[in-house]
Amino acid sequence: MGDFSLPHSARGIEAEDFAIELRGDKIVFVVKTAGTGKHYTLQAGSKSGVIDLHETLDRPGESDQHRTLLAVRRDDLIALLGQSGPMLGELLGLLRPLRIGWLKHRNIGIARGVDPVSDADIAAVTRKRRKRLVLDAGLYEENVFVPEFLEDVYDFPDGNFSLFHHGRQIGIGFKKTDPGGRVHLFWIKRRDLIRFGNEWQAKLGRAFASIAIPREDYPQYPFLRA
Repeated sequence: MGDFSLPHSARGIEAEDFAIELRGDKIVFVVKTAGTGKHYTLQAGSKSGVIDLHETLDRPGESDQHRTLLAVRRDDLIALLGQSGPMLGELLGLLRPLRIGWLKHRNIGIARGVDPVSDADIAAVTRKRRKRLVLDAGLYEENVFVPEFLEDVYDFPDGNFSLFHHGRQIGIGFKKTDPGGRVHLFWIKRRDLIRFGNEWQAKLGRAFASIAIPREDYPQYPFLRA
C-alpha cells in the first residue's frame, strides 16, 4: 500500500463532503461534514497481522476516541479470496459483443471521458490541491468527447466509453485491440452492473463477517477498541 501512487503523484482524493488519504500502510476516509469530527482508518496490519477498520472521533482538547468496526486476521483473507474467486468470471459473463449497426438501429450514442477510469483520464480531469486529487469541472467538460460518427469509436484509445439512449446512460462500452491489430468492442448494461455490484457487496459482507475477529477476543489485540 505504501508504494501505491495516484496521478499527479497525489496521496489522496478530495470531494465536497469527504476526502481519502493514503498514509503508508493505511487508508484514511475523512468526513468533511461540519460538526461530524469523524474519520475512518483502514489499517493494513503489515506488522500486527490484523487488518482493521476503525472509527475515530476527534475531540479538541481531549484524547481522540477510537472504535473498531471490523478486524480480520491477514492469514484468514486466503479463505475470503477463495470465496470471491467466481466474481471475475461473473463480471466477464456480463460482457456482450457490441456492433455499430446495432447502435444505429437502436439510436444509441456513445461518448468517452464520461467515466474516467484510466490513469490518463483521471489525470486529465483532476488537479492536485494539498497533495489530494480534486475534480476540475472545466477539465472534465473538455475531456468528454462525443464523436460525430459512431464509426469513430475505432479511433478511441483502448479502454472504456459510455452508451447513451435519449440522454440516459445505459451501459459501459469497452474497446480492445488484440496483438494482430483487430479491434473488439464489448459492452455491459448499466443495470446488470449495478445488480452485480449489489449482489457481490452482500456476498463479501457476509464473507468478511464470517472471518471477523469476535469482539470478545479484542483483549488479545491491544490496538483494537470495542
